[in-house]
Amino acid sequence: MINKIFNADDFGISPGVNMAIQKAYNEGVLNAASLMVNCKWAGQAVVMAKDMPELELGLHANLTNQKAILSYKEIPLLVDREGNFKHGFVGLLGVSLLHPMELQRQAKAEIKAQLKRMAACGLKIKHLDAHRHVQMIPVIFKACMELAKEEEIERIRFINENPLSTIRQTKGYEWLKDGGLIKSMVLSGCAVVNKLLWRYKTDTYFYSIINTCKISKEKLQGLKVPRGFSQIEIMLHPGMPEMDKEFLSDVFDDNILNDWRRRELETLLDKEVA
Repeated sequence: MINKIFNADDFGISPGVNMAIQKAYNEGVLNAASLMVNCKWAGQAVVMAKDMPELELGLHANLTNQKAILSYKEIPLLVDREGNFKHGFVGLLGVSLLHPMELQRQAKAEIKAQLKRMAACGLKIKHLDAHRHVQMIPVIFKACMELAKEEEIERIRFINENPLSTIRQTKGYEWLKDGGLIKSMVLSGCAVVNKLLWRYKTDTYFYSIINTCKISKEKLQGLKVPRGFSQIEIMLHPGMPEMDKEFLSDVFDDNILNDWRRRELETLLDKEVA
């Protein structure tokens, strides 16, 4: 029997996302979530998490948005002088090519600070992933591997989705229009490098890069896990956009208001998807 992990990303990013995760856990199939500890609504998420004892929690390491925990003097490659993160995925990938060892050191320091803050809240950290999937950048992945060993974290998210299998199973061509295929190709390339450089292996199959933020019950029908894997992680981004529209000053990413957030919550509330 394949173990199924339904993981909600962005826990702590907004009140609507927090409420959606709580609802999906209490009424649906959600059994895991990744917490962004440096976001404004992380405190609310921590309180909620303590009322969801069976929810597997991980750190959604954030190196791309809002303020870092460490200062500019400590991680100048990552933040501006005000302490705000200054790169997206592509920017960090470029920095990793120019300053690989220093980026690895600084990324490890910031992620470790985020892990420490999460642990200080009394939460058990079972897995590690990152906002915008920056953990797949090879030098950052190496830092995550070291931290997972040091902190006894069971699992690092590894993007190993088979794009051809997903495309064959998916109706329509949204993945072609919204950049899902390009994102998959870039992350698949990073996965190959991580396997070669760090000899990383995992028994967890990952699904939903091709259809990121567009997961429905229909897209999950016919999903097959390749041989050699004992479990699958299905990444979702549930939310309540109507609620978050009341807190527009806190919204730093338009995706928080995307109606697919509501539809992914509906997917998680349908217990047949399991």
